[in-house]
Amino acid sequence: MKIFENKITVTKDHLDFNDHVNNLVYMQWALDISREHWLSEINEEINEDYFWMVRSHHVEYEKQAFLGDEIIVKTYVEGYRGPFSNRIVKIFKGEELLVQVKTNWCLIDRETQKLKRVPEEIQILFK
Repeated sequence: MKIFENKITVTKDHLDFNDHVNNLVYMQWALDISREHWLSEINEEINEDYFWMVRSHHVEYEKQAFLGDEIIVKTYVEGYRGPFSNRIVKIFKGEELLVQVKTNWCLIDRETQKLKRVPEEIQILFK
């Protein structure tokens, strides 16, 4: 399984009225890293043929992050079933797990706008 990661420094724009990272910011980070991971592995042809849509999110908030914290966001694809894929995103401060997001995505064929079984050529890119 290939793990993709990014580093983020918490800024004032990430904070809510309690002066910790807003829950919606964690979700945006999860969506951003998912897209970045996808784009880092695929070629232009795949990008022209397919896109992903979220089917569901399961989020577990463990700890908080604050202004100036150095955050590491990691993601990997857990598996495939037909047109569906589970992606895990884990957000850390140092070794401490702050948030874990499990998202079920569905692959869409751009031409037909319908669900498409995840082809082997895509699956192997994320193993």
